[in-house]
Amino acid sequence: MVGRSILASAVVSVFVMACGSSDPSSFPTSGSGGDGGSGNNPTFGSGSGSSGDGGANLSQCATSSATPTPVPVDLVFMFDKSGSMADSSKWTSCQSGLTSFFGDPNSAGLSASLQFFPQANECSASTYAAPSVSLRALPDNTTFANAMNNNSPGGGTPTVPALTGAVQYAQSIQTASPGDKVAVVLVTDGQPNDCNSTVQAVAAVAASAAATIPTFVVGVGNTGNLDAIALAGGTTKATIVSTNNPAQTAQDFQTALEAIRGLTLACEFQIPPPPQGETFDETKVNVVFTPTNAGPETLSYNQDCTGGTGWHYDDPNNPKKIELCASTCGDVQKDKSGKIDIVFGCATNGTIPK
Repeated sequence: MVGRSILASAVVSVFVMACGSSDPSSFPTSGSGGDGGSGNNPTFGSGSGSSGDGGANLSQCATSSATPTPVPVDLVFMFDKSGSMADSSKWTSCQSGLTSFFGDPNSAGLSASLQFFPQANECSASTYAAPSVSLRALPDNTTFANAMNNNSPGGGTPTVPALTGAVQYAQSIQTASPGDKVAVVLVTDGQPNDCNSTVQAVAAVAASAAATIPTFVVGVGNTGNLDAIALAGGTTKATIVSTNNPAQTAQDFQTALEAIRGLTLACEFQIPPPPQGETFDETKVNVVFTPTNAGPETLSYNQDCTGGTGWHYDDPNNPKKIELCASTCGDVQKDKSGKIDIVFGCATNGTIPK
């Protein structure tokens, strides 16, 4: 698989507690880059809450630093090329928007694949599990554009086998790269109607993988109740693109894809290994968010994300990733100059269930 780095909308530093050392001189006070420093000495102060010393001056607990590894994101695109996509310039407009998204420098850090439906053997899920463009790093200005140019609208809308194939391919990616975040993006302009396809049947396919692989839905024009598919796929609501004006359709379609890009980035981070000779203690981890125009806030651990704020481990009994809750994630994504610090060594602000 192509090597990838991830684009995060927040600048991220990770500070690691070297438990066997009492020398604070190695704590970064300025600079940027590999030493994890990012500006002036970060005094993690008042924060939110006061469980243990989680609301205290966390810089006193950190003696070394490490660069974080945000979770890689892979998007599996399943793109409708049924005959109705030729109407109202939908095909050319979406082709323009999709090509722009794949070639956009802001897509750096994502990887994507692309398949079209229907195919000649339209009811076979295995047909769609083998993509026209296999997973590769973005931006890519040629491969996806060539695939779009080699296809044209025609046929029906066999959405059940198409989405089943997309999920199967996404699952193969997840098996090969278990640390990646994988999602399916279904783009369609019509009601499922071939190969026993109905909205309810497609929603069932999306639901079958939603626990680990969400399905995003972009509807092109008046497409009926696609929200049911998005809801079943764990993404709440479909994004509907108007087809009244071709130029606006292209722009709105690209905007919809950019929103999906934003939702998949910046809110999950792999936990770095502790310094050599040290043991990771999941009860001594704090996450600090420093907005652009405000002081640092020590976020509370919130396993169920009640109220949408705070953070949690992917698995409190065997943590591999730190995940921000929805509302906090939104704040981080909006503040492109804000900063997340993951601080090791001080008692966690909040309660970690056991």
